[in-house]
Amino acid sequence: MADDLGFKRIFRLRIAFQTVKDYSRITIILSVLFIAMALMYAGMYPAFEESLSEIIESGFAEGFEFFRGAEDMGSYIGFLNIELYQIFWLLILGIMIGFVSASVISKEIEGKTIDLLMSNPVSRKQVVFEKFIGLIPMVLTINFLTFLAIIGATVAIDQELNFYNVFLTHLVSIPYFLAIIGIGLLVSVVINEKMKASIIMIALIVGMFIFESLGQMVTDYEFMGIISITHYFDPYDTLKFGEADFVGVVVLLIVAMWAMIIAMIYFEHKDITV
Repeated sequence: MADDLGFKRIFRLRIAFQTVKDYSRITIILSVLFIAMALMYAGMYPAFEESLSEIIESGFAEGFEFFRGAEDMGSYIGFLNIELYQIFWLLILGIMIGFVSASVISKEIEGKTIDLLMSNPVSRKQVVFEKFIGLIPMVLTINFLTFLAIIGATVAIDQELNFYNVFLTHLVSIPYFLAIIGIGLLVSVVINEKMKASIIMIALIVGMFIFESLGQMVTDYEFMGIISITHYFDPYDTLKFGEADFVGVVVLLIVAMWAMIIAMIYFEHKDITV
């Protein structure tokens, strides 16, 4: 009977639902922002198509070789890859998700509301787990709505795009953002100050992006990209060829899982002054 009660408590997910509610406004704002970005960049392409072809022919695109797929930026797929996915999806959305995830627990500690959070009949490990679960709907919502915006804009401007490839790109991006959430939670349980934790997380994401970019530009530094989670998610290959890096997906899921496990263990033994 006691085991059944414990099982029900684990799957009650009260904290997870509250986390979804707490970040619903941010989810809406980010969804609107990325829908707008998708519509804007897709809509801009016809006006820039000729000039982009001239840029490719002039060899100017070689200066963008730190972006994967830069050589194809004259095509619609290449344009979306550079302007939307390589910059806004990988980096900007990654930073925003990282900023949020790094503050979910640190803000409770800093704001002295951690005692109220811990008043729930769950362990500290369960708190971390439910915070992780509670941030997933944010990723899924932004992901799905942006996907729909790209499909709608592509149909509206009558451009060729393999919709399955776009769907696959958004699908395999989920483990990337889960890895960011996991790392962000780990930072959040280690650092007690919300803003400090978020800034550290932003620095980590930007640093990993730079490492991967250096690895793309300079062969001798290719090994640096291996320590970056951006190394394991390539939007271009999936968008263009429908080739998902399933090894990369597994690596990102392992990173997400282990970051969350370490965060759970650390938070379980952390001394918290309230």
